[in-house]
Amino acid sequence: MNILEKHNLVKKLVSAAAMSFVLLGGTYLVNNQTAQTVQAARRIVNVQTPGAISHYIKLANKPGTHYFNKQLEMINWAADSPTYNMHGEKPDYSTTFGGDDIVGIKTINGVHYFIANNYPGHFLMRAKDFYAPVSYQINKGQTVQTYNRGEARNENGDPVYLDSVGKNLKFGHGKYFMVLDKRGTGNRVKIQGEWYLATADQHGTLRYIKQSDLRKMHRAAHTYHVNSARFDKHGRFVGHIYELY
Repeated sequence: MNILEKHNLVKKLVSAAAMSFVLLGGTYLVNNQTAQTVQAARRIVNVQTPGAISHYIKLANKPGTHYFNKQLEMINWAADSPTYNMHGEKPDYSTTFGGDDIVGIKTINGVHYFIANNYPGHFLMRAKDFYAPVSYQINKGQTVQTYNRGEARNENGDPVYLDSVGKNLKFGHGKYFMVLDKRGTGNRVKIQGEWYLATADQHGTLRYIKQSDLRKMHRAAHTYHVNSARFDKHGRFVGHIYELY
């Protein structure tokens, strides 16, 4: 069955259920009551470019709950992306650079979410955590200031965070960093009066770089170990390998 045939099947299924759908920005949204009807007809779309990612984040601004007639394979690019139940209540775990099968959008109290498939059931993730990162390389001879957060456990088993700030990561053999969008959860923090941005180096190590030190860096092409994320010479995200988290 080709894409056009699947598209027609979706319309027939929704019509048979006496439900309406609305075309918004080229994507069909159906109301909550038709979600199960359309589930069987969904096609899979791997969302890889900044433009496509921003398109779906913009769709998430729509009030209410809506399901797509397609399933989106997307990566969350946040340092500490929380997950929520369908009421917007936060469970006790979060993800970093995880793959998610997105099936819809939902807004609760002004907060915009993607609806992810949990096989069975659904959960929510903040739409802003999916903005694409940008690739940078440190300029030759430069050193940038970093902030690292280590985690340990105290005698009660509770997490204890060990913070350290220092000047390091001199160019040397060349250092590449995937700089995460500051709108994502945990991607921008203030330390000792300075703003730091979350990054992942070419090996996948998560750390923060002083925001003002971006002037010591330039956008660069690179392929990272994290989801095999690929960037062109302008540092623009061009694709990844998708693995369900």
